[in-house]
Amino acid sequence: MDFTTVAKLRKYLSVKHHIPGRIRITFDKSIMTDPEALALVKSAPAMPDAVTKTSLNIFSKSIVIEYDAKRVPPELLEELINAPSDDAASAVVEKLYSILYGA
Repeated sequence: MDFTTVAKLRKYLSVKHHIPGRIRITFDKSIMTDPEALALVKSAPAMPDAVTKTSLNIFSKSIVIEYDAKRVPPELLEELINAPSDDAASAVVEKLYSILYGA
């Protein structure tokens, strides 16, 4: 999973629990009927330098993302999921990629 995918799916997501390096996100079941969301999840590239592990639990409708908190500021990850608009989410994605890759 990458940050752009999280930004595009954020309308289905909410933070359940977050400690630096590990975030549990719950998702609305309607994500499973959205063809665009399903395509994003299936084609989403991994970020081995930032995201170290993801675990999906369909029964609890949650995903756990483990990440390098020294490289990914935890507050920006929450800000991304809670972004009120596409523009705000895009700005957070740009910040995250800039921090990670200097782009």
